[in-house]
Amino acid sequence: MGDNRGQHIGEDQLVHGLPKHMAAVANDAQNTYWEIVPSKNACATCKTMGGMRFDHNPGPVHPHCTCEIRRVSQQTRKRQVKAVADGTLQGYGDNETEIFEAGQKISVEIQNLGPFAAGVWLRVDGGEERTTGHMWPGQVLTLEFSKFRELPVPWVVFLMYIGGDNSTIKYSIRG
Repeated sequence: MGDNRGQHIGEDQLVHGLPKHMAAVANDAQNTYWEIVPSKNACATCKTMGGMRFDHNPGPVHPHCTCEIRRVSQQTRKRQVKAVADGTLQGYGDNETEIFEAGQKISVEIQNLGPFAAGVWLRVDGGEERTTGHMWPGQVLTLEFSKFRELPVPWVVFLMYIGGDNSTIKYSIRG
């Protein structure tokens, strides 16, 4: 007689530390993803796929691939975003052009330091234009921009103060 014992997980047993009926909650796919990190001497294919994100482990890019496939949590990814430019604009018509390389998405945080209502007009890569409108002193506004290209992505951000004289705008670009 053969051994036909199967494992039965009863309603009172745990899966991933949770009750059986909650096992699906233990999957953290919503909070993590897989990212390809090319090695130092990576081929063109791996370099192109560098930084790409996947919901499931994509496995090696090709046979004998030495690139790393790293599991990244959303909290870790948020910490990797760095400030690429900071500055201030003061008074009517003051402007600044920031040229830098970053990821495929940048965020521009604008804060009116006061004492009067003022704002910023932005032009990204000579094309996309946005304005904050007039912001009250102390008000903070964040604008996001994205474009899909091979990393690192070149960016040109033009910022111009709008509003009356004698106010100060602080900006920070992260990407």
